[in-house]
Amino acid sequence: MSQSTEFDLLMIGVDDTTSKAIQPFTSDLRVRAITTPAEVEELIESIQLPPGMLVLVSSAIKELSQFEIGQALSSSYAGIHINFVTSERSTFDLTNLKKNGFTDTFLFPMDIKRIEERIETVKVNKLSAFKKYKAVKVVDIKSNQKLPFEVRTFLPLNNKYVKLTKDGVLSDKKAETLKSKNINSVFIDVREVEAFYDFAAEQMMSLGLAGNDAVSETEKQEQFQSNVRNLFRSFLDVSTTSGDLEQGRDLLEQSKKVVESYVIKKTGLDLRSKFREILGTGGDSYSHAQSVSTIASLLSMATGIGKPEEVAIAGLFHDIGKQGVGDEVSVFNCADLEPEVLATYHGHPRLSLSILREKRVTLIPLIAEMIEKHHERVDGRGFPGKVQAHKIPIEAQLLSYADAFEHLSGPHPGMKAFTPAEIHAKISAEVGISIEVLSRIEKFVISVAAPEGDQGPGKAPSAG
Repeated sequence: MSQSTEFDLLMIGVDDTTSKAIQPFTSDLRVRAITTPAEVEELIESIQLPPGMLVLVSSAIKELSQFEIGQALSSSYAGIHINFVTSERSTFDLTNLKKNGFTDTFLFPMDIKRIEERIETVKVNKLSAFKKYKAVKVVDIKSNQKLPFEVRTFLPLNNKYVKLTKDGVLSDKKAETLKSKNINSVFIDVREVEAFYDFAAEQMMSLGLAGNDAVSETEKQEQFQSNVRNLFRSFLDVSTTSGDLEQGRDLLEQSKKVVESYVIKKTGLDLRSKFREILGTGGDSYSHAQSVSTIASLLSMATGIGKPEEVAIAGLFHDIGKQGVGDEVSVFNCADLEPEVLATYHGHPRLSLSILREKRVTLIPLIAEMIEKHHERVDGRGFPGKVQAHKIPIEAQLLSYADAFEHLSGPHPGMKAFTPAEIHAKISAEVGISIEVLSRIEKFVISVAAPEGDQGPGKAPSAG
């Protein structure tokens, strides 16, 4: 191998659909696309790939399997990142892909945000003018003191990031404004992430905290999301399609531990504060799952509808079958889909259950019913079964509310952020939830915007 690379990103056997989907992320990068066995052979024989090179591989080269490509690349180059990208769950074979040299695997479109992040990492390293910001929790930022990084807020209506700090200091006044507007996340340049983590660690140490208590809220959320992603990957991995009962029990136990560790235990008695923390998080399929799980459990605690741990489990996996449809699709915009895509979207609650059962996960009937019926409507116009109101458990309606609330609370470029009251009004008008459930939820959701001193209904019901 003698030739040096004249490209920043290498794609091998990536199909047209996936290429089109990731094309917006690759602007300003030099991309080399390889589509034939001869080009693969030429690459291996004559081109030196530097350590750190990102390689995206798919299965569009029919004469070569993804495993052969992975073996060839991993045995020929050191330190490169070989990622498999697929839109077909039948090729989401994590065990064998890892054995054959792949460092990560992405299921499209569920992992589209992850793919974007990987490509943007290349941009950060290659393009000095490229700006990328990372969300961090406001609670981890201290006001009125010198910070080793700049803090920004995102204005969705203008699709702009605006700096909040002056000379590295976030004023008390601006911090109070963030709090009053229920803004729970701010943004830092990804090049300053390590400085943020160091700062957060020093803050925890100065408070005398240890163990898990010494971890910033930002890192706790990242750990939560990582655990959710690992669970999803375990369920979707086709290398263990024929699950046995022991595997099913293990997966269910892991799911319960995630819910217990990151949802139930972390809630405490101040439900309103916890609810405020989850507003506007946005993100990908995994952050949607963790947010819906958290919102549903909080609403359960605040209203007495269902058991928090059960609605949290249902919230975690309600959309695991939402494959072939982008994260941005929801009940609020699905009418615009092409008929074939709309049919796929309408089938995702039952596919979610099918995936769980395929792994021999034994859910109690109510959790299964919540997952299957979280898009049913009391007027009988929901999906997938168009069932009537008396056949829709109130717990499924609560999950429907949490799902819709998460979609609406996230940042939407080009639109102003909704208040909790506006979100509740939109859900009440458009989602098909019973008046009984809406009235029980309304008092709590409206109280979220109330001043801190006004406790309202935002306390967990007392035991006994």
